[in-house]
Amino acid sequence: VPAQSFRLTPDAYRRICGIALTLLAVIVVTGAAVRLTGSGLGCSDWPTCEEDRFVPEAEFHGWVEFGNRLLTGLVSVAVVLAVLGSMARSPRRPDLERWSWGLVAGVVGQVLLGGIVVLSHLDPWLVLGHFGLSMVLVANAVVLHHRAGDHDRRDDPAPTRVRRLTTLLVGLATVVLATGTLVTGAGPHAGSRDEPIARLPIVVREAARVHGSTVVLLLFLVAVLAVAIHRDTPRLRPTTRLLMAVVA
Repeated sequence: VPAQSFRLTPDAYRRICGIALTLLAVIVVTGAAVRLTGSGLGCSDWPTCEEDRFVPEAEFHGWVEFGNRLLTGLVSVAVVLAVLGSMARSPRRPDLERWSWGLVAGVVGQVLLGGIVVLSHLDPWLVLGHFGLSMVLVANAVVLHHRAGDHDRRDDPAPTRVRRLTTLLVGLATVVLATGTLVTGAGPHAGSRDEPIARLPIVVREAARVHGSTVVLLLFLVAVLAVAIHRDTPRLRPTTRLLMAVVA
């Protein structure tokens, strides 16, 4: 079959985007496992695990870190398929191509930044940047997955109040993530238990208090947004239930 005759339906392409989104979310969890198990330097070199070994020896921390690197390979395949799928989707849409290329750029950045993090012996500012880029990638994948499923429909825009509350929610969620990473960067979970790792010069208790306050505000805003959607935009009520489930 000629390559140019291969076409994907919108539903098929959205499934590809869903796989990419799932893997990007999973690798955030495995990255957290690397930190919490103290395996950040389980492989002390990059791109090989050790200077003279591509894979780690039979050692727990080495395989936790190396397993996270292997998962990056699956993520890379998924985002490349998202790009190719956007070109094969019928009808073809430039906005989906742009968002899918954003995933590729982000993953390339993550691979390079991840290597620098290891070579810097887990510099806390670089670790924060690594996590922040992960969140940008997940957000990109969420938007791509949503747009891929709209089947070129142009629904009526949400009421102004709902759009403003949503904008506030995104901004506050960003603050929650930022303050949370500062707490982690100053706290005891440096990512390695075998070597002394630099920590951020921040009082953990004070940073945690600020972070906790922003979380409370976030929960309040989620509740306000849910009520506004329930009253003003019935068609978005399923989205509200999903939002509440994610926050819970």
